[in-house]
Amino acid sequence: MTKDEIQLWMLVAFIFAFAISSYKVYMIFTKSLPGLDTKTQHLQLQTIILGVLKHHENKDITAEELFVLLKGLGELQDEAYKNFNQNRLNQLLQQLYYTYEVSSLSELMTTVHQPERGTSKENDT
Repeated sequence: MTKDEIQLWMLVAFIFAFAISSYKVYMIFTKSLPGLDTKTQHLQLQTIILGVLKHHENKDITAEELFVLLKGLGELQDEAYKNFNQNRLNQLLQQLYYTYEVSSLSELMTTVHQPERGTSKENDT
């Protein structure tokens, strides 16, 4: 084979490999995963966190202690929550701080323990 023929076959092999790998990448990103979508799981985790905070009396709890309490719950032993970790809890707490307009976990617990406290800004007007 000549040098030109080798280059041609190398180009064909490269194009073939590129097409197959592009197809595989496309399939990875378009295939939906089984189970809960991220938004539904996020809302369920927030509900679970608020439920634990409502029934917990120690207002001096830290995020790490709350994480240990949450991991001990039977609700989070499901396969859908296998990736729940301290970082995810911190992100959810930050979102709850913003929603309830507080700046710490103890303030959030105080707000959650108040009866008939709404989370929307419409209740303030």
